[in-house]
Amino acid sequence: MIRTILAASLLIAGLAAARAQTGDMSCADYLRADAQAQASMSAADKAMIAADPQAAAMDAKMRAYCKANPKASSSEAAMKAMQ
Repeated sequence: MIRTILAASLLIAGLAAARAQTGDMSCADYLRADAQAQASMSAADKAMIAADPQAAAMDAKMRAYCKANPKASSSEAAMKAMQ
């Protein structure tokens, strides 16, 4: 459980750092940053994050929204994913 929280925190922190450098990033930028974060995570870390149903659902919704709307902002995608 602690490793799941740590892995999720690191993923969010990495994406937040990317966002801080560019302001509110576009969905296209978010998807690139997410792909880089996913590539750097171990299989065990990915499995732990996927094991959290709420986090996995939110992540899937955000990716789906961003794929459909690459020019939208990542904050808009997050709001849509939370609805």
